[in-house]
Amino acid sequence: MLFPESATSRSPYTGIWAPMITPFKNGAVDYDGAGLFAVHLVGSGLHGLVIGGTTGEGPALTVYEKARLAETVAASVPRHIPLFMGLEGANTQKILDELAELRQSPIAGYLMSAPSYVRPSQDGVYRHFMAAADAADRPIILYDIPVRTGTVLHTETIARLARDGDFPAIKACGLTMERLKALLDITGLNVMCGDDAWMFRALEAGAHGAISASAQVAPRRFAEAWHMLEKYSADGAWKRFNLLMPLIAHLFDEPNPAPVKAALAMQDWCSEDMRLPMVPVSDRCRDALRDTLASLHALDHDEPVCADKSSK
Repeated sequence: MLFPESATSRSPYTGIWAPMITPFKNGAVDYDGAGLFAVHLVGSGLHGLVIGGTTGEGPALTVYEKARLAETVAASVPRHIPLFMGLEGANTQKILDELAELRQSPIAGYLMSAPSYVRPSQDGVYRHFMAAADAADRPIILYDIPVRTGTVLHTETIARLARDGDFPAIKACGLTMERLKALLDITGLNVMCGDDAWMFRALEAGAHGAISASAQVAPRRFAEAWHMLEKYSADGAWKRFNLLMPLIAHLFDEPNPAPVKAALAMQDWCSEDMRLPMVPVSDRCRDALRDTLASLHALDHDEPVCADKSSK
């Protein structure tokens, strides 16, 4: 893979990002736990964070909880780390109301999916995103995940949005080589892979980065694999990614983020608490995760690395 920019000057929309889980204690958001976990992820080498996304159970959070979570995480990590907030919904006006309430939040921008369930036309999708872009004072990363939303973002619609609004990047799921090439060649956006199992192939083929739920379970290993691909050799990176494939597979055995929370609970980063309709994993899945983490020597709770805050 040929990287267009050096590590010091590259776009912020590159590298391995984590869509953070939201830790709960007795049903309430554990803000202190979220801040400590964010320090661990960044100190382990990850390049960006998303809070309140799908893996962060964003639809189950109130706007107040999202805002306070943003304040906690932003105060915990260096200022240069991109911090984005998940944004989703089928009602455009509700999105605009949420944006108004989050205007003062210390985030770099938003990760926004297409409207779910209602299945609008492509023109409706375009207008939905443009309404959000007009209301937001920060960039929006497009999130194309048709398996969850039921709506595909057509390449032409993405290119139109890239031309007309502040949409610097896209998190793309369900990628194929043809789709990746079209996104890179036609839209001009930075492409962040959203399929953990496809991450290496996407990066080697030109994707700029990945937003990976799995990366928060083994952040140092994912960061090392990225660094190897960026600086040294694809073969060395592939060996590192290949070692992570069993973990990635088991982390998606059951609906996300239950397996991720189960793995992180084993590492003592959080409890398995979730808000309905999400529930913890089955014993079978938990046992498979424990065996896989043990094989990676990743069952212990790593001490969080104190990220350099001199730039804050």
